[in-house]
Amino acid sequence: MNGLFQIGDVAAQTGLTVDAVRFYERERLLRTAARSSGGFRLFSKSDVEDLAFIRNAQELGFSLQEIRELISLKQTLHPDCKQVEQLLKHKIATVRGKIASLRKLERELQRAMANCESNLRRASDGEADDCPVLMDISHAKRRKK
Repeated sequence: MNGLFQIGDVAAQTGLTVDAVRFYERERLLRTAARSSGGFRLFSKSDVEDLAFIRNAQELGFSLQEIRELISLKQTLHPDCKQVEQLLKHKIATVRGKIASLRKLERELQRAMANCESNLRRASDGEADDCPVLMDISHAKRRKK
C-alpha cells in the first residue's frame, strides 16, 4: 500500500487506540490523514513518528497545548533549545508543586489513619467513639485545589 498505513495498523505500531489517533487528528496535533478510495484514513511513516512523539510527550506530562508548542518547535529548520528549556523549567515547577500537594495529602491521610488506630485501641477497651475520620470528612471545609 505504498508505505501508507490504515488507522488500526498505526494504533498497533504506536501503542495508541484508534480513538486516540482520531482525537489527535481532530485536535490538529496530527496532519489530516489522506483517504483511500474507500474512505479509509491512510497514514505515512512520518505520521506514525509524529504520533510516537505525541505519545512520548504526553507520558512526560506535557499538555496538549504544550505538545503543540513542542511540535511547532520540532518542525522548524533549527529548533530553539532555549524555548524547549523554558517549557521544561515550567513543567518541572508544575511537577514540584504537585509533589508538594501530594506530600501534604499524605500527611493528612497519615493523621487520619492515626485517629482511626487510636479509636480502634479505645474500642478494644470498650470506649470507642464513632469513627473520627468519618466525622472529620463530614465536617471538613472545602479543600483548596
